[in-house]
Amino acid sequence: MHLKILSDTLQYIHLDGTYSLLTARNAKLVFEWFKLLDCHNTGSLNDIQFFHFLNAITNLGKVKIYKVFDMLDVDGSGDIDYDEFYLIICILIAIKDNQEKQFIYRHSRTVFELLDEDGSNSVSAEEFKNFGFLFNFHSRAVATIFDEFDISGDQELDYKEFKMFTMACIDRQMDIEKDKKKKHVQKLVSDRLREKKKLEEEFQKHRNKLMFVTAFLSTKNQSAHRLVRTNSRKISV
Repeated sequence: MHLKILSDTLQYIHLDGTYSLLTARNAKLVFEWFKLLDCHNTGSLNDIQFFHFLNAITNLGKVKIYKVFDMLDVDGSGDIDYDEFYLIICILIAIKDNQEKQFIYRHSRTVFELLDEDGSNSVSAEEFKNFGFLFNFHSRAVATIFDEFDISGDQELDYKEFKMFTMACIDRQMDIEKDKKKKHVQKLVSDRLREKKKLEEEFQKHRNKLMFVTAFLSTKNQSAHRLVRTNSRKISV
């Protein structure tokens, strides 16, 4: 399932284009949201508060929301503090703006540590499958990633291999965007040519009809003139 943002809450907030982070103004706004959610004034969110927040603004199910909670709760405290809340907000905004690959590239170390569930300093295919959904990576994509970037062949990516993967993601994303633009232009050209051809066919159809009517009227007029001349002769006689 493709992760989608359902709420309008994040629609007018974007990440800085250079660093893929919130501006100071937007960070202050996110902090106010955090305080509103922190109804117990503990300076953190528990799993229930976090669940209802993500359930309200995304299409993630219960199981995946709790997976995200466990991913962010790296110290195992059972709570999400503001820094972790800030991170998930940045990820969601990146997804909303189709900038998740750029976010991974800018924050490759942070993302690597998030995916490294067991703290082994490497990301296994299983960890990628379990948590890759947060960045819209699916099983087929995971298999491709490990085939291309698992240089050691141990079915795990160390940080260097993961960093290479993030750089390739940007290149691939740019290629995808170029292909999309190219296909869009080709579609526009194709649609316009089809429309032009249709107009030409309609024009030709009307032209032929007009020529037929003109010829018919001309023939009718000639017949009428002949009839008049014939009648005139008969009258003269």
